[in-house]
Amino acid sequence: MRVIQITALFLITAIASIHVNADQTDPRLDKLFFNLKVNTDLGLSQQLTSEIWRIWSEHNKEDINILFNDGENAMYKKDYEIALASFNKIVELAPNYAEGWNKRATVYFLMGDYHASLADIEKTLKLEPRHFGALSGRGQCYFELQKFQSALNAFEAALEVNPWLYDVSRNIEIMKKLLDQQT
Repeated sequence: MRVIQITALFLITAIASIHVNADQTDPRLDKLFFNLKVNTDLGLSQQLTSEIWRIWSEHNKEDINILFNDGENAMYKKDYEIALASFNKIVELAPNYAEGWNKRATVYFLMGDYHASLADIEKTLKLEPRHFGALSGRGQCYFELQKFQSALNAFEAALEVNPWLYDVSRNIEIMKKLLDQQT
């Protein structure tokens, strides 16, 4: 088992060192997702997940990366209007960039606009069906809208893509309890 973990860690390093177009179309993602599903080590799964997020968050155009960083910084400062403006510009300039849509969906969620968030999540998933962050976000939106069965389905879909999402596993249990209480 240790040989598999070392081999997978070597693959992450080798995959990460080859730079292609970084976004949801990056060919390195297929190997990372494969390794994410077959590995048995929590630490390795965290590294794989981080590498996937890193690739998703990069774009081959520097102006998009600058807008992305500006939007993230504003989002973390809870300056949602500035964040929204940055991500609006990204989806306008790079409509095929899944993470631009996903980040805008996150801002909408933080602003309490769950329907707008869901619309952007759909666009994210059309571009990157394996986007476990968007799938989890869909579950969170449905939870806020008290659509617990839809939330459960979304959380289960996220866990199917990335079986190492502890918070999503916890959310699945919460949704099941809520659904049991409704019957």
